[in-house]
Amino acid sequence: MQLTKNQPKASEAELNIEVSVQEYQPFLEKAANRLSLESKIEGFRPGKAPYELVKNRFGEMVIFQAALDEIISHFYFQAVKQENLNTVSAPKIEVEKIAHGNNLIFKALIGLMPTVKLGDYKKIKIIKEKVKIDEKDLEKMIEDLRKMRAKEVLIERPAQEGDFTEVDFTVSLDGVVINGGTGKKYPLVIGEGTMIPGFEDQLIGMNKDEEKNFQLKFPEQYQNKMLAGKMCDFKVKVLSVFKRTLPEVNDDWAKTLSASNVVDLKSKIKANLTQEQSFQTEQKAEMEMLNKIVEQTEFSEIPEVLVENEAHRMVHEFEDSIEGQGLSFADYLASLKKEEKDLTEEFKAKALERVKASLVIKEIADNEKVEATQEELQKETEQILMQVKDNPEAEANIKSEGYRHYLQTVIRNRKVIKILKEQILN
Repeated sequence: MQLTKNQPKASEAELNIEVSVQEYQPFLEKAANRLSLESKIEGFRPGKAPYELVKNRFGEMVIFQAALDEIISHFYFQAVKQENLNTVSAPKIEVEKIAHGNNLIFKALIGLMPTVKLGDYKKIKIIKEKVKIDEKDLEKMIEDLRKMRAKEVLIERPAQEGDFTEVDFTVSLDGVVINGGTGKKYPLVIGEGTMIPGFEDQLIGMNKDEEKNFQLKFPEQYQNKMLAGKMCDFKVKVLSVFKRTLPEVNDDWAKTLSASNVVDLKSKIKANLTQEQSFQTEQKAEMEMLNKIVEQTEFSEIPEVLVENEAHRMVHEFEDSIEGQGLSFADYLASLKKEEKDLTEEFKAKALERVKASLVIKEIADNEKVEATQEELQKETEQILMQVKDNPEAEANIKSEGYRHYLQTVIRNRKVIKILKEQILN
């Protein structure tokens, strides 16, 4: 491996790494074995086909791509160790040359550990909120369960509050249908407030196949800023109306929910709510604890690449959240007239806070000599591997050197948080 290091500023280093064909060949052979495991090759047991045969079957570039992450990860960590660098972020990798029969050349931009001067964090004391589940919480959950078990009967009468309806609708602004402003056979319970204020009221009194046009103003604090406070045109057609009948709260109904009776059902609901609220309270106290420690900590220059990586991670977390609600992330961005890079920029302030918290945890781990043991690492790896059984690609990723380093950090951070909570939380 040939290595040159540039350090444009104190907080970052750039590693230019060149790996010879002979050095990366073993990784190609491992990747070829994985490919032959996934796709049966006549005359050979899975994973036992010769390299040349696998190469002829898939092509050398396919094998190269399958091995690339592991090659980069291995030689990157080797370079970091050789240069004795104290890194604090996943590297920003740029492959500069990748071609069959040629040396692999890539560049890694990494953040270097800034100076972190901790305050007297052991004197911090935080009192956790007490978990309190009252009768209103129980009644609300029971009502939600009743709604989930409601019986719906198709009827021929005007829609009333509490009815389940299916509607087609469009929402237009200045004569143009907005992004996401079309619904087909959209399910809706009148009165539950799932749509903007006033929409469900317009459905009351409408019959099957009836159409209606009306205007409504979007709330001033609406999440889509393009629509917030704007008057829009709505067109709605009721396709069907169902009368909903909620089950009575009695022992027979409780048994359908795996409870002995109503008293037992309430007891189980209370236990679940207590567990959920305890978790939320713990998370809130943990965040407050880290914020307090960060406030009294002094940092030297923090690498920009570290903040950028964290901001990108936050964008992808947000994307998962949006799509988890059944929405298109691309449409969401379009409605805000923004691109992903704009969102990344907006998240940088919050990303900096998260980076500082991570740096604090690492510094405390170093001071307290907290690290993941080999036994802990092996146990955690085995548990994760059980979840991806029969998925060779996922198994290979989990067994990779890069994932091993990631898992060591996760375990170490978890142990530090546990120590801090024992010292700080009351």
